[in-house]
Amino acid sequence: MSIWWLIPAFVGLVGILMLVGGIAKVFKANFGGGILRVLFGGLTLAGAMIVGLIGLNLQTYAQLSKERLAGQVVLKQVGDFEFTATIDLADDQQKLRGQPVDYQITGQRVHVEGPVVKFKPWANVIGLDSLFKVNEVYGTYVNPNCTNQYPTRRQATEECKTGDFFGCLGQSWQMLNLADFSHTSASGQLMADGAIYDIYASQDAIELKPNPNNKVAMDLQDQVAPRGPLDCDPVTSPVGTPSGAVEFRAPTATPQSTLPDGIVQPQVMPQQTVPAPNN
Repeated sequence: MSIWWLIPAFVGLVGILMLVGGIAKVFKANFGGGILRVLFGGLTLAGAMIVGLIGLNLQTYAQLSKERLAGQVVLKQVGDFEFTATIDLADDQQKLRGQPVDYQITGQRVHVEGPVVKFKPWANVIGLDSLFKVNEVYGTYVNPNCTNQYPTRRQATEECKTGDFFGCLGQSWQMLNLADFSHTSASGQLMADGAIYDIYASQDAIELKPNPNNKVAMDLQDQVAPRGPLDCDPVTSPVGTPSGAVEFRAPTATPQSTLPDGIVQPQVMPQQTVPAPNN
């Protein structure tokens, strides 16, 4: 328990005892000592309440803004857009396990992703932290058309070996009825040879932050892309899915027509599609 709770509780107990003792003396006709005790007891109790409110405010801020070290990513460039991402995850004591694993990713940005269960704010304040796992790493390009055009590689860590979306977090949290919401959180940063990023978990998200002692990662914070934008043509071909090809529906403008009374009514146009090739 925080000292900001113990000290006010002790001082408040002393104030209550003094206040009760003073009232008892007043009823016993010892007005001088009784009133003095009531006065000092009331002031002590008020001081304990003020310190307690300050402590509650500090505790609330500390808990809701709390971040925990979840791991570290070290990047090594092995090709034009090919990188080895070495990930060393942290243990429950926020110390790196010393068991780094190499993952091959492609693109211009590295992303880490995993499930997060956020608890209600009052549960965070009393010391219940969010649950999370870092279970995927992958790369993307700065230009989304390039991400669509060039294959990127997504790999799973050893943190979640179950097919259940949140099964790797355990099921006991569901019985507490304290969960605020659950979701998949992802965070990304630009890639460059030698960049080091720290993985942090806040109360509601996974965050990838540059290691403050790594100049390469710190320098990337001022850049839009590691070496200029990579131009790619928009992908308009059918997209493959496990169940087959899906036609690409190109976005179309919606012209407007004006009615006689001046009311503007949108006119819906049929969407243009690119037919899937016949097999």
